[in-house]
Amino acid sequence: MDIVDLKILELLNENSRMSFNDISQNVGKTEATVRRRVKKLSDEGIIKKFTIEYSIDNKPRTRATVKVEPDFKEIKRILKALLEIEEITDIWRLSGDCGLFMKVEIESIEKFNPLIEEKISPITGVKIVETCFITDVIK
Repeated sequence: MDIVDLKILELLNENSRMSFNDISQNVGKTEATVRRRVKKLSDEGIIKKFTIEYSIDNKPRTRATVKVEPDFKEIKRILKALLEIEEITDIWRLSGDCGLFMKVEIESIEKFNPLIEEKISPITGVKIVETCFITDVIK
C-alpha cells in the first residue's frame, strides 16, 4: 500500500459514492488505475464494505392506526387534546358509531405503549377500540 492507496481510502471514507473518475482526478492517476486499486484493496480485505451514513431525521418510523370511541358530548375537548399530541399525524371522524380513526408515527415500537398509556388513554371520554401496526404501504 502506498500514498495513492491511502489517498483513495481517504476519499472513499469521506464519500463512498465518489466515482472512480472523480477519485482519479484527485489522485492524479487514470480511472482504470483507480478501479484496479480499489478492487485490490477490496480483495485484500483492506476495504471491508461501502456504506452510507444517514440523518436521524430520515430514520424510518413505526406507524400505526388507532380507532377510538369518543364520548361525543365531549368531542370538541377530546379533539383539542388529540391535536396537541405530536405523534398523531392524522385524525378522521368516521360516520355513524364508528368514532375516530387516527394514524400515529413513533420512533420505535417501544414508544407505542407509552404513547397510548400516557398521552391518549388519559383523555377523559376516550375509549381505545383497536390498534394496528402498519406493515406495508401499498398506495
